Amino acid sequence: MKLARSALGAAAGGLTLSACAAVPMDDGRIQLATHQGGLTLAGAAPRSMIEMRYSTVVRQQYDFSCGSAALATLLTYHYGQDSQEADVFQGMWRDGDQAAIQRQGFSLLDMKRYLGARGVDANGYQVTLDQVREAEVPGIALIAPDGYRHFVVVKGIEDGFVLVGDPALGLRRMDRDEFEETWNGVYFVVTGRANINGYGFNEDAQWGRVAAFGPDQGVFQPLSQQALTLTAPGYGEF
Repeated sequence: MKLARSALGAAAGGLTLSACAAVPMDDGRIQLATHQGGLTLAGAAPRSMIEMRYSTVVRQQYDFSCGSAALATLLTYHYGQDSQEADVFQGMWRDGDQAAIQRQGFSLLDMKRYLGARGVDANGYQVTLDQVREAEVPGIALIAPDGYRHFVVVKGIEDGFVLVGDPALGLRRMDRDEFEETWNGVYFVVTGRANINGYGFNEDAQWGRVAAFGPDQGVFQPLSQQALTLTAPGYGEF
């Protein structure tokens, strides 16, 4: 795999970046409850249009669950492993550093541990968008538009745009310059699978679908206090 075999070091520190904090219950289960002021779709789109936007994206059900929804999207639509957001959420909580998750929300490191517990190798790499485009491998990126950290799945790159599966807003394209300004350069990919290339990266059907939506109307709204319980980048072992 090009990302793994080129001279790219694994971004150990980058894996500890978190987004979308959660609250554990006293008995160890995760409290899944909606909060006022969460991420919303701007405008009133017909239901069929909303369904189109989420045709290849697992929609996050809670304002703090972008990480589990992004990983479920990657597994379901790019690796043929049908995954539910709630199952991934519970699994990452169970397999992860629960004290850190409680403080910071899920991180790429939690995703790595979740997949590792299921026999799937994955890692984060410091890369450029040109390298991602050359490798043609879908993966998860942490972006921070207006300071709000948010996990998305990169599904394609072409003509000055990045096609992303956004758990909050659905399938959409971002201006490449905008994406690069809000991205930390760490790209999380599955590495332990044969024939990894070509799993739905830069598919014409997806580009065509997002073009049919017209100009993106989705915008980020202020998150709840719970979702803003985030920390500065940390460094640690994995």
